[in-house]
Amino acid sequence: MNYIPLYRKWRSQNFAEIVGQSSIVQTLQNAIKNGRVANAYLFSGPRGTGKTSTARIFAKALNCAKGPAPEPCGTCDQCVKIKNGHAVDVIEIDAASNRGIDEIRDLREKVRYSPVEGKYKVYIIDEVHMLTSEAFNALLKTLEEPPMHVVFILATTEVQKVPVTIASRCQRLDFKRLTGPEVIAQLKKIAQAEGIKLEDDAASLIARNSEGSMRDAISLLDQMVSLSGKSVGHDDVILVLGTAGADTVFEFGEKLGKGDSKALMDLIGKMSDEGRSIPQVTREILLHLRNLLFVKLGNESVIEESTEHINKLKAQSGSFDQAQLKGMMRMLSKAEVDMKWHPQTRLLLEIAVMEAVSMISEPSVSVKPAQKEKAVEQTIKQTYTPAPQPKAVVAAGFPDLKAKWDNILAEVKKKNAFAYISLHEGEPVSMTDGDLTLRFKKGFAFHKTRLEESASKKIVEEVLTAEMGRPVRINCVIEAETKPHEASASKAVEIFNGTLIS
Repeated sequence: MNYIPLYRKWRSQNFAEIVGQSSIVQTLQNAIKNGRVANAYLFSGPRGTGKTSTARIFAKALNCAKGPAPEPCGTCDQCVKIKNGHAVDVIEIDAASNRGIDEIRDLREKVRYSPVEGKYKVYIIDEVHMLTSEAFNALLKTLEEPPMHVVFILATTEVQKVPVTIASRCQRLDFKRLTGPEVIAQLKKIAQAEGIKLEDDAASLIARNSEGSMRDAISLLDQMVSLSGKSVGHDDVILVLGTAGADTVFEFGEKLGKGDSKALMDLIGKMSDEGRSIPQVTREILLHLRNLLFVKLGNESVIEESTEHINKLKAQSGSFDQAQLKGMMRMLSKAEVDMKWHPQTRLLLEIAVMEAVSMISEPSVSVKPAQKEKAVEQTIKQTYTPAPQPKAVVAAGFPDLKAKWDNILAEVKKKNAFAYISLHEGEPVSMTDGDLTLRFKKGFAFHKTRLEESASKKIVEEVLTAEMGRPVRINCVIEAETKPHEASASKAVEIFNGTLIS
C-alpha cells in the first residue's frame, strides 16, 4: 500500500507553493531577512487554508542548512527531516488530543534545552483553542519569558476561543479563505501533473463546494478519480455531492420567476427521487438567489462564476425585483437552518418555495411620496377603526371547537396551505375567554414559529372567529412549556364543558 492521498502529495513544501496567502508569506520572509523573528506566532483561519503547512515551511526556513533563509532549500538534512516529521527540533502537538496541563508542563520542562541539530527549536501546536484553561495558564508562563532559541507557532480555526492573554503575546497572522479562481487554478495544475482530465465545469463545482478550503477541494478531486478514473466530468461531481447542478438551479429560477408552484414541486420531487441532498440543493438555490441579487445591484465582481454564467444570471434577474429576492433568501435561509434538526428536509424546502411563490404572485410596488402619505393615512384609519363583530350570537365552548376542528382545518387550508400545515401539527388543549392554546411537540417548533407570524396567525384567527361565533385568539406553546397542573385543568374543562376561571 504505497498510495499517497493527493492532499498529502501536493502539500506545499516551500513558500512559493503556498496558495492565496501572499501577505502572510511576505511577512514571514521579511522577518527572516531582517532578523526580526518573533518568539510566538498565532496562525488563525478556516480549515484547509495552509496554516500547518506554512508553519512547517517556516520551521524549515529557520533551520535550513543555508539559513535562516527566506526560502528553504528543501534538500538539506534538516529540510528533509522536517518534511518527513523526523526532526527532533520541530515538535508538533495536536491540542485536540493533548489538551491537558501535563502535556504543557512537559513542554515547559523541555523548552529550556537548546536545539540538538538545528538553529531553532520550533513548537507547532495545532488547534490550540482546544487546550484546557489550566493548560493555557501553564503555557502563558512560557510565552511570557521564552528562551531565545524557541519559536512557538499556535494554529487555530477558532481564534475567538484563544484567551486574550495568550493572543496578546503572539504575532497574529490571519489566513483567508481561498477564492474560487485560486482553488480552480491549483486543481487544474494538480490534474495536469497527475494525468487527470478535469472538465472546467467540474473544477468550478468542486471549488464552489470546498468553500475556500484547498484541502477539501483536493480531497474531493481524489474521491472523484476513485469513482470515475482519470476523467472527471461535471455530472460525476453532481453524483458524488448530491448537488443540483447549474442547469437545474437555473431551471428552478425560471419556474420560480413564473410562480409555477406545480412545476417547482415536481422539480423538488425529481431531485429527491434522484438522491440529491436537499440541504445541499437548498444552499445552491440560496447562492443562486444571492447572485441574482448582486447582478441587479450591479455588483457582479463578487460573483465567482464564468462570463457565460453571469450573462445567464442577468437574463434571469429580470423576473424578480430586489425585495422579492431578499424575501426569498430569508425564507430559504430559515429553512436551511431548520433542516439541521427537522427530519423532513424536503417538506421544509417545499414550504419555503411555496412561500417564495406567494411573493412572486404579489410583486412589490414602488410607492411615490404622495401615494405613501395616502397609504399611511389609510393604515391609520384601518388600525383605529373597530373591526366589525361577528354576527353569531351564541358563543361556542371548547368541546364545540374540538368537534369543529376538522372543518376549521379545511377552511384554513382553502385560504393558505402553509398556515394549514402548521395548524395541523398543533393540538388544541384549552380555550379560556377566547384565548385558544395550541400545543406543539418538541420537534415541531418550526410550525409554532410559522403560525405565530402575523400573516398565518391572522388567517387562522379569522377562521376560528367565524366558526366559533366570537373573537378567538391563538396562543402557541411547545409541549414542555405546558405545566402539569395546566394540562390537568385543560382536561377538566374539556370533560365537564366548563370555563377555567383561575
